[in-house]
Amino acid sequence: MTAPSPPARTCTAARPDRRDAAERAETGARVASLAAELRGAGVPAGVTEQVASVVRTAGLDAVIGLGAGMLTDEQAGAVLLDALLDARRRGADSAETAAELRAVAKLQTVVLRLLSGLAATRSTTGNKDRP
Repeated sequence: MTAPSPPARTCTAARPDRRDAAERAETGARVASLAAELRGAGVPAGVTEQVASVVRTAGLDAVIGLGAGMLTDEQAGAVLLDALLDARRRGADSAETAAELRAVAKLQTVVLRLLSGLAATRSTTGNKDRP
C-alpha cells in the first residue's frame, strides 16, 4: 500500500497583478512629472492641495471650466489646467483626480524639504571652509 500523497500546497498570499504594478508606475511618473512642472511654474504645495479640494468638492469639469484663470498666475493655472484635462482624457473621475493632486502636493512638500535641507547643508559646509 502506498501512503496518501500530501495535499497540494495552496498559495494564500495574493500575487501582485502586473497591470496594477504598471498602473502604479504610470501614476507615480505622472505625479512626479506634474510636481516638477508645478515647481517650475512656482506653484506651492498648498495651492495644489487647495485645487485638489475644489476638484473633490465641485468636480473635475467645474474646475476645468474655470480655465487657466483658476489661479492668479495664469501660467501656473495653465499647468494645472493641462493636468486636469489630461485626467479627463484618461477617464479619471473627480475623486481620483483629487487624490492624485494630493499626492502631487505631498511630493512637492517633500522635494521642498529636501532642497531646503540640501541648501542648509551646503551653506554650513561652505562656512567651514572660510577662515
